[in-house]
Amino acid sequence: MNQVSLPSMTVLQYLAHIHQLSYTQVCKEVGLTPQQFNDWVKKRRPIPKDRLQQLADYFHVEHEVLIDGQHYLRDLTPENTVDIQILFIQQKLEREGEEEEKKAYEMKLVQLLQEKHKQVLIARFAAIIELGGEKTIKHSEEWLSKAESMANMSAPFSHQEGEK
Repeated sequence: MNQVSLPSMTVLQYLAHIHQLSYTQVCKEVGLTPQQFNDWVKKRRPIPKDRLQQLADYFHVEHEVLIDGQHYLRDLTPENTVDIQILFIQQKLEREGEEEEKKAYEMKLVQLLQEKHKQVLIARFAAIIELGGEKTIKHSEEWLSKAESMANMSAPFSHQEGEK
């Protein structure tokens, strides 16, 4: 899995992006001023509860998706990017649509769920490494070497041919 660096963005900004909405449109439709939106994005102020619920309702998400424990907008991470994409695809599937379009969304959802599973495994592995001592690190390195070996052996034949 390739790690892609995400531009600095909040979950709210990402929700606007995937819904193909400008920040101005979001402000107008929710009844915000651009200054309020900007203050929240730049984390100058926490989001008041009433505005938070308006935004959550507007994007059809739970308000916890948007904020951290102090009511500031949550930063976008690879993990919550996939979570938001899963929610977005699920919302698309709930709406009426053409069968071909639904199949494409279902395939994308399967891919996203697989990606989410990989992220969970990576997080678990990282937590073990972080908490473990020298022995844990040594065992982890041994396991990784074996896993890499197995992955190389199970690679498609044509792929191995190109590496020679």
